[in-house]
Amino acid sequence: MESLMSIKLAIKKFVGKNEVFITPILKFLLTLLAMSRISSRLGFFSRLASKPIVLIVALAGSFLPLNLTFVILALIVVAHMYKLSLEVAIVVLALFMILFVLYFRFASEDSVGGVLTPLSFVFHMPCVMPVSMGLKGTPSSMVSVGSGVVIYHMLHYVAEHADELKSGGDGGSKLGQFKTVVDAFVSNKAMIVYAVSFAVTVLVVYLVRRLAIKYAWLVAIATGEIVLFLTAAAANAKLHAGISVGGLFLGIIVSAIINVILCYFCFDLNYNKIEKVQFEDDEYYYYVKAVPKNEFLEDPAKKKKAPQRRVSPEAHLRTRPASADRPVRQAERPVRQEIEEEEVRIAPSHGRPVSERAVSDEAAAAIRRTSAARGPLGLSGGRPAGEGRRLQEQRAAAAREAARNKK
Repeated sequence: MESLMSIKLAIKKFVGKNEVFITPILKFLLTLLAMSRISSRLGFFSRLASKPIVLIVALAGSFLPLNLTFVILALIVVAHMYKLSLEVAIVVLALFMILFVLYFRFASEDSVGGVLTPLSFVFHMPCVMPVSMGLKGTPSSMVSVGSGVVIYHMLHYVAEHADELKSGGDGGSKLGQFKTVVDAFVSNKAMIVYAVSFAVTVLVVYLVRRLAIKYAWLVAIATGEIVLFLTAAAANAKLHAGISVGGLFLGIIVSAIINVILCYFCFDLNYNKIEKVQFEDDEYYYYVKAVPKNEFLEDPAKKKKAPQRRVSPEAHLRTRPASADRPVRQAERPVRQEIEEEEVRIAPSHGRPVSERAVSDEAAAAIRRTSAARGPLGLSGGRPAGEGRRLQEQRAAAAREAARNKK
């Protein structure tokens, strides 16, 4: 367990120190992966599908905000659709506009969900996203995850029926072509199943992980995976969407493993050290339960205490100064400190520091006499305002005079 904590702490420190470089690299890889999938699945516009354009867009995405990158990718998709068919391009553009109105209105902070959800379908791990967004997002994450589901199934349908859509666009009624494309999108039952089940899962996971219970995130992961499986299986059986239940169950297992790892790095608490605090102000009583994070504040390898040296009483007596039999009075301690400070501040005109013996016995006696009348905290006890400063100026003048006489 300590080794896992060490790895976690090392990763967090590395990411914290190099966040300026890691964030653009991750955004570059994400944009490059999205552009590669768009070019390979669609690729109707050969110039936009070329490798130089893909790299340029990926480099631009590494510095641009993720929301703007999302819009650029959508425009590139529309350009590919235009090369395929004007009717398809208009329908896809209208669909993107509707999604962006909802997205930028409710879920503008969840751009990662909008980009990663289509990619999760590509890698056959779609069940990871709704639980992850429920853990790290808000209820508005339902919009970003749902938008990702619609975008993926729209692109998948166009890629699978490209020849049919292209031939229908060259001849026949334009209105009939619009109707065919819209009906194909609306009647996609698998898209409806995933969109509804993902939205319900995001909301359930968010509500459970906000509960004030032990292991809230782990309970939320388990609850979310169960709700996702039951909702998707029931909707699939009702609509006859053709989704494989076995594949769905395998995706639930993979999603649970990945989200447990996410929980370990983002919300690992030590419930064995819960503290309950109660306090009040003029208007309220406060009852607070504090749960510490389950991590090391320092490297566990350095937590071992250094061995302490044991000194025998005889050695202590041998090293004891001769004046140790007389206890030092409290009033003498600040005097020694002031003498040392005056020795550091006093210097001759040629710039060389004065030695420790530059202060004469008369200056030390003057400092003791003026400081003996002080209060117990080293202040001018009971004197009028400004008396302490005047005494300090006199001590400084006496010390400077003694230094000049010593020269």
